[in-house]
Amino acid sequence: MDIKKLTFLLITTLFLTSTFAQNNLPAPIPPDSIHRPSDADIYENMLIRNLDNMMEEWYVQREVTNAQSVLCKLKDDTTSVANNDSLYAVRLRSISTVIPLAYNDKVKRWIELYSEKRKRSSSAMLGLAQYYFPWMKEIFDKYNVPEELIYMTIIESALNPNAVSKAGATGIWQFMYTTGKMYGLEVNTFVDDRRDPYKATDAAARHLRDLYNIFNDWGLAIAAYNCGPANVRKAITRAGGGKHDFWSLSRFLPKETQNYFPAYIGAFYLMEYHNLHGIKPANISIPSTVDTVMVAKELHLEQLSTTLELNYDEVKLLNPQYKRLVVPAFAEPYPLRLKVPDMIRYMELKDSVHAYNYEVYFSPLKVYENQFTGKEDPSLKTGKIYHTVKKGETLSRIANDHHLSVYELKKMNKLTSNTIKIGQRLLVGYKVIEEKKPEDKPMTVAAENEATLAGITADSTTLAAPCDTLLTKIEPQTTYTVQKGDTFYSISKKVGVSPQRLAEYNEITNMNQLSIGQKLKIPLD
Repeated sequence: MDIKKLTFLLITTLFLTSTFAQNNLPAPIPPDSIHRPSDADIYENMLIRNLDNMMEEWYVQREVTNAQSVLCKLKDDTTSVANNDSLYAVRLRSISTVIPLAYNDKVKRWIELYSEKRKRSSSAMLGLAQYYFPWMKEIFDKYNVPEELIYMTIIESALNPNAVSKAGATGIWQFMYTTGKMYGLEVNTFVDDRRDPYKATDAAARHLRDLYNIFNDWGLAIAAYNCGPANVRKAITRAGGGKHDFWSLSRFLPKETQNYFPAYIGAFYLMEYHNLHGIKPANISIPSTVDTVMVAKELHLEQLSTTLELNYDEVKLLNPQYKRLVVPAFAEPYPLRLKVPDMIRYMELKDSVHAYNYEVYFSPLKVYENQFTGKEDPSLKTGKIYHTVKKGETLSRIANDHHLSVYELKKMNKLTSNTIKIGQRLLVGYKVIEEKKPEDKPMTVAAENEATLAGITADSTTLAAPCDTLLTKIEPQTTYTVQKGDTFYSISKKVGVSPQRLAEYNEITNMNQLSIGQKLKIPLD
C-alpha cells in the first residue's frame, strides 16, 4: 500500500477513536460484524407469526384458558435440542409416501421448530387437524392427489381460515386472488371463498394435481405452489435443464421457496411422530356434525345468532367466507353452514329470523348491495369512507380491517402495486347518506326544554314531580358504556342512532370490534 494512503488511514482511525472516547460514545461497529437475519430466520419468523395468530383465535383461546388443558402443561423449548440427526433421518425414511422426504440441516431446523420449540402451538394445530384433516383427505382422494399434501396447511396458515399474509394471500390454503379465481373461488364485496376451508381445499387439490402434471415430481409441485410454476421452470433452465427434483434446483429457486419444502417436511414429521415428543392434540371444540342449507334471502349472521340464541363466534367460524357477516342472497341463494339441530330450527323459524331488525342490519349495507347486484337506486344518496395510512400498516391489513380483498382495495384506489405511504388517504368503502325528514329532525336541547315546560303547564300531575325527575327528562344521553353481549347494531337500536352514524361519530372503521366497558359517544345532532 502507498505510504501516503497508509498514513492517512492511520491518522483518520486515531482521530475517530479519540473523538468517540472523548464523548463517551461507543466506537462505530464495522459493517461486516453487524448480524443480519438469514433467509431461514426471516421465513421462521413468518411461520411463528402464523402460529401466534392461530393461537389468538377464540376457539383456541377457549382451550388455552382451561387450567386442565394439555396446552397449559406443554412448555415450549426455545433452546437448541440435542443432536438427533440419525434418529430424525431414520424416522423420515420409515414413512411410506410418494413425497420425497430427504433429511438434512435445513429439514432439521423445521422439525425442531414444530416438535420442540413450539410444542404448545403444535398441540393446538393437532387439535384443529382432528376437525379439518378427515374431510380434507376425502377431497384430495377424490382428485387422486396424495392426502399427505394436506399438511401444507400447517406451513401455509397454521390451519387458520382467517389468515391473511402481507402480500394478500388469504385463507387456510393462502390463495392469491388471481390463482383463486382460476380455480373458481369467488371474491367480491360480500364473499371471499378463499376463507371457506371446503371450497379452498377443493381448489388446492386441483391446483396441486395440475402442478404435478407439469413437473411430474411432488417436491417441485409443492415448490411451485409456493412460488408459481414460472419460477420453477426458470430454476430448471438455470440448472441446465436436466435436473427435475427440488434439492437439485433448490439454490435456483426464490429464497422463501428454498425453505418452504423443508418446512413442509418438518410439518409432515410432526404429524407422524408428535407423540414421541410428548405432544398430544388439544381438545379444541369445533362442531363436526354440520350441514349446509341454501339461504334464499339476505341474512346477517347476527340476526341468526340473536333470534335462535346461537353462539355468534361459532356461527362465524362455520361461515368464514362472508366478509361482512352477511349471506348475500340478494339475487340468488347462498350456502349457510350450521350444526344440524340449529339448521332445523332455522328452517322452521326462517321468516322471523329474516324479519328481525332487518332495517338496522341492512340499511348501512344498501350501497354494497347495489354494487353486488348491479342494480341502481337513483333515490339512494351515497358517500365515501376513507382511511389514512398509519405507521406499520400494510395494504392487506387495511383491506382485512374493512372486509375487502387486496384486489378490491387496489381497484377502488387505482393502485398498481402494494406500496403505500404513511398519511396516504385510501378509499375503503361507501356509506348511505340518509336524508332526515322534517318530522324526524331531533329537537335541540332548548326546544326539548320548551316542550317539557309546555307539558308541565298542561299536566298538573307533572307539576308535582321532583326536580331530579324533570332533569332526567330533559338531560340528553351523551355516552353509552358497552355491556356484555352488546353488538354495534343492538347499541344503535338502544340509543336511536343509525349504526353508520354512530360509527362515524366515534371514528370506528370496524363495527365488529367492541370491548366491554368501552364508552361510545352518542351524536345529538
